[in-house]
Amino acid sequence: MDLLADYIEKKHHRYVNETIPVLLQYFDKLCKVHGTQHPELFEINKEFNECASALTAHMKKEELVLFPFIRNLVKATITNQHIDTPHFGTVENPIHMMMHEHDTEGERFRKIAQLSNDYTPPADACGTYKVTFSLVKEFEDDLHTHIHLENNILFPSAIKIEAS
Repeated sequence: MDLLADYIEKKHHRYVNETIPVLLQYFDKLCKVHGTQHPELFEINKEFNECASALTAHMKKEELVLFPFIRNLVKATITNQHIDTPHFGTVENPIHMMMHEHDTEGERFRKIAQLSNDYTPPADACGTYKVTFSLVKEFEDDLHTHIHLENNILFPSAIKIEAS
């Protein structure tokens, strides 16, 4: 579990942190250049800005609270040590919050996909338009993998190890 938390931070959190500024810049440019002809870009831009803000805060909570506790659980299990009850009670409390936030981002990306015609640029799309839609689709795919690793592997394991 500790290695999986490390992997998620190094691969997925790093990817999100590196890609968000690029996509924010691209969406701003698209809105300025193509917004008149494609007003849906303003809504996509709004949704992605909200996503960027929410994911940045979400990942910080994982990196500063949840993942360190999971690492401590693993260490306590290996060394057969007792671990003090954390300020959040049980690991299930932050996990439920993280899963709720994952659901929110899933809904947000369903909306972005709908607004963008499943990331299909219009016939009059320039290169930046095409790159942006390709990159945001890649971002969503990475986010789904990221969420899968947490929701279906890391979080259930953490709950199980804490119970033992």
